[in-house]
Amino acid sequence: MAEEEKLPIPPTFLEKVLFYTTATFVLLATFSLFAFLFLVPFVIEPAFTTIFMQFDPVGALCVTAQVKHLVGASNCTWASCREGCTKDLYECTQIRVNYKLGEYPNVTSTEFENLIRAERSLRRDYDYENNYEVPIDTIPEMEDQELPDAIPTGLQGNDSEWYFTGARLFPNVKGCGYPPILNCTIFYGKYRPLGTNYTCYYSRVDPGLVITDLDMWQNTLNLVYAMAIPIPSFIISVIYLTVAYFKIYNTEEESEQAPLQSDVEGMATGDDGKPTTPGSDTFREDLACFGHQLKMQLANEKPKEGFESNSPPISNSASLSG
Repeated sequence: MAEEEKLPIPPTFLEKVLFYTTATFVLLATFSLFAFLFLVPFVIEPAFTTIFMQFDPVGALCVTAQVKHLVGASNCTWASCREGCTKDLYECTQIRVNYKLGEYPNVTSTEFENLIRAERSLRRDYDYENNYEVPIDTIPEMEDQELPDAIPTGLQGNDSEWYFTGARLFPNVKGCGYPPILNCTIFYGKYRPLGTNYTCYYSRVDPGLVITDLDMWQNTLNLVYAMAIPIPSFIISVIYLTVAYFKIYNTEEESEQAPLQSDVEGMATGDDGKPTTPGSDTFREDLACFGHQLKMQLANEKPKEGFESNSPPISNSASLSG
């Protein structure tokens, strides 16, 4: 009779739960890692840069003063707006603005004027390429030379209408983005015409950097979401997978190997519980029993014809003569 095929044992409910839980945490760790790597250049790094640049939350009054449309990678070192933060620039539009500081709430006009003087005095702490304090007598005569029309840039004096002239204008701290959040066609249509007035925000670290939109609350919220969701999810997944590998699955393997280990231990010990060794009585009895059973088996399988075939043949002529 042929042996019946063994049917596979269906997994239990706990085994199913363990399998799907492990698969879920593996996928969660994978997606969390890739999401974090994706958010670093697009959300996390710009958010940190916006915080470090220390933009003044009080909007300044900006006026478009100069617009240039350049062609060539060497000329396009920066652009006021570009759709896509990784592509190379071969054609760009650069917008420069003049701005004056806005009025702070609960600040008198005298305090506001002192504040402007204090911020303008910061320029003495930096080394500028052009020295504006050179005496007039030391300047060489340049009556016969024609100078190009250039717009002065940088911090202005106390008698100037503007706080800074020739600042670079960007929609955000990176000057780039992706539709529909940023549309450069709309941006240039709004801020490109010369003499356009609008509210802007300048950086205290780099006064020559001006952006049109600033929402520190939303910027901080995006930073928190970008770091508080992927990082804890990845850490929790790694902790679970580590515990499952060293605790849960190792326990199951030990339970599966337990019957085999008990059989081996049973074979190594006799009925009296003592270990079986070549010199023990149990080993000699088992060996003698095995030898007796082997002889009986050989005797039963050996046919009788074998004994007759081994005996010498009897000749008919010899029997008649005898």
